[in-house]
Amino acid sequence: MNKNLLLVTTILLAAAFIAASVFAYYPLQLTVQPTTPPVAFAAGTNANQLDLGSGNTISVSVGQNSTSATIAIHPTYHTTYYKNVTIIKNTDNKAYNVWLVLDQVANTLPSGSKVYLVVYNKGASRDLGTGYPEPGTPQEGGNVIRVIELTAQNTNSPIQIGQLNGNGGTWEIDFLVYIPEGASIRGASATFSMHIVYTPGGEMPP
Repeated sequence: MNKNLLLVTTILLAAAFIAASVFAYYPLQLTVQPTTPPVAFAAGTNANQLDLGSGNTISVSVGQNSTSATIAIHPTYHTTYYKNVTIIKNTDNKAYNVWLVLDQVANTLPSGSKVYLVVYNKGASRDLGTGYPEPGTPQEGGNVIRVIELTAQNTNSPIQIGQLNGNGGTWEIDFLVYIPEGASIRGASATFSMHIVYTPGGEMPP
């Protein structure tokens, strides 16, 4: 009985190895052809201009191929507004849907501080409305494409900005920062690492 069982087991194992050694190959070809980026960053009119504080500038560095940007600003207490810091331009002949994805946040600003990213159509006038002791924040509509409070967003959750028109469609990016008076700002900072995602389709980015 044991010999028969051993023989059957040996035959089954051999059959398994035989089955596992059969592979069918179907041809599939993938061609990857890089293209010039249709949507690109550029420095805004106030990029690298004087900022608040001794020796500070509104620092804007655009990558070699205009597909990345690094920005540093230096606000103070109450409301500080930065106009036309960087731009996003579409050189393609078709429109693209644009999203923002906040990937990482390192924030040690005082409690109650707020940081906004504001997207305008090219050449739009700015209006913070009225308010005291603080001015208002821009309101979406018309030439104000999107107002995003970065300090209130979840990471890895795509936020739709809007549709950037083709044939030179351009958006100007502003920033508004509010820091409550009375809190210490010594050593405080906030870094928002994010992606601008664009697609000719209508689906949310993964």
